[in-house]
Amino acid sequence: MRSVSAPRRGTLSVAAVGAAAALVLALAACGGGGSSSNNSTNSAGGSGVTTTSSVKQGGSLTFALDEDIAGFNILNANQAEFVTAEILDQVWPSVYIVQPSLKPVLDTDVVTSAKLTQKNPQTVVYQINPKATWSDGVPVNAEDFIYNWQAQSGSSKYKDVGGKPYEAASTSGYNQIKSVTGSNGGKTVTVVYSNPFGDWKALFSPMIPAHISKKVGFNDGWSTFGSAAKVSAGPYMIKSYAKGSNLIEVPNPKWWGKKPNLSKIVFRFILDDSQQAPAVQNNEVQMVNPALPGLDYYNSVKNIAGFNVNVEPGLEFQHMDFNEANPYLAKVQVRRAIAWGTNRAEIAGRTGGEISKGLGPLQNRIFLTTQPEFKDESGIYGKYNPSLAKKTLQQAGMTMGSDGYFHPNFGPQKGKDFTLSISTTNGVPVRSDIEQLFKNDMKQIGVKINIVNYTADKLFGTIGPKGEFDIIEFAWVNTPFASGNQPIYCSYTNTTVCGENWDHYANPQVDQLFNKALATLSPEQATAVYNQIDGILWKDMVTLPLFQQPQLFGWSTKYTNIVPNTSSIGIPWNANEWGLKAS
Repeated sequence: MRSVSAPRRGTLSVAAVGAAAALVLALAACGGGGSSSNNSTNSAGGSGVTTTSSVKQGGSLTFALDEDIAGFNILNANQAEFVTAEILDQVWPSVYIVQPSLKPVLDTDVVTSAKLTQKNPQTVVYQINPKATWSDGVPVNAEDFIYNWQAQSGSSKYKDVGGKPYEAASTSGYNQIKSVTGSNGGKTVTVVYSNPFGDWKALFSPMIPAHISKKVGFNDGWSTFGSAAKVSAGPYMIKSYAKGSNLIEVPNPKWWGKKPNLSKIVFRFILDDSQQAPAVQNNEVQMVNPALPGLDYYNSVKNIAGFNVNVEPGLEFQHMDFNEANPYLAKVQVRRAIAWGTNRAEIAGRTGGEISKGLGPLQNRIFLTTQPEFKDESGIYGKYNPSLAKKTLQQAGMTMGSDGYFHPNFGPQKGKDFTLSISTTNGVPVRSDIEQLFKNDMKQIGVKINIVNYTADKLFGTIGPKGEFDIIEFAWVNTPFASGNQPIYCSYTNTTVCGENWDHYANPQVDQLFNKALATLSPEQATAVYNQIDGILWKDMVTLPLFQQPQLFGWSTKYTNIVPNTSSIGIPWNANEWGLKAS
């Protein structure tokens, strides 16, 4: 998933699905000029303003997705995929919608106002649009806010159906709320915080329908397609889903805002990226946004007649996670040795760098290179040093064997070749290239690597969340709300908060610093703390960032009002305005 975040093509941390702060990405900062073909007209791409060209009413658009979904509840720890966020952009309501400029803008179709009325205790008052109604006729009201808070609060006081604890992808921010109450017939919502939360605009974006989820269950009721998944409070609603094939959305007849232009949006699952360009050429799909495009993919689509191609740096980064439940990866010396032995500059240059020249290793997990908050916190731990890697493995209790591989002097592999597996998603050539380059690097330092890949729904629905891996490679898709990183790196023993900590990492100092950053209302002070956290994460070598992912957006020139969005909300953020050109 792109999972902060959401994985993509990695997993998505739900806090990252929320709105984004006012940050602007500059393509040049990613190491190259923008790439486009067929005279792309995306002039609104960085302004946060949607184009409003005249369009025909009706017609359909098919969007190729390179992952199937693990379920329909983006807020659930086992279903939080970037592709699911894209599908739900036009279905579930959000208080704030992140713009292409990465500014959060209030969706007045849903909430007419959201005001921070006092700081001590921090209190936010929402006025729900009187017209806001779920497609089954139930009003959007305070009960939706209350349920969405309770399900993501991490508190043992609140239980899912059957008395089970809620399995939220993230509790960040929600766990700092003291109370949510309704008044004015349920159309006014007052949220009082027990501790300050600077990123409060990230919350309640999106919201699951409370009256449905209370019946079917937050954890399991959304794992398969059914009547629950068809309920909408957005411009579109899900009509049908065929696993491994497609998902179809049609206009929501109960939508009270401006009616969408297209009569149908088809999300088609094409899991092998090499098959997407032929589908574009044959007009089987009219839009693409691959997880990890390489030069072959770029070349295959850029010269297709009548097809726009844009390449922009996204709030997305490729990385490798180390599962500390593995007795060898539990040793920080082993994790550091792997990092020192990985030529990240070569990996970046030979993968993402092929379409974004000058792309180098990413030196921060919390902030990306194009964000003004970015600071290189990697120190000695972010340097390529294979000699130091070998020395460190010896210090960790390993002896070089005659076959060129280290042999551990302890644990289940004692006296054998030191072997680890790496896993990622099937059907993504660039990910396969990353794995092969990594395998070659590890051979040079005496570590044997086995490649074991899975379908995206299994990798992000089972393998990752259950910790059934040694090393896993995927992407996090962030928003500039840095608080969304807490569930990835806070101590795994706190399962109610750290639902996306797949690596069994725990450091009380990191927990304390996250709590401090989240409670800081000053953005400058919070930034300093988040960068301090990243410095510790480098020292502990929790994960190994690879590179900031260039995003490729492509769409047919027959359509207009399409504006790429590089945050975790994805390009369908304004799909209600998409349409066939009038002339």
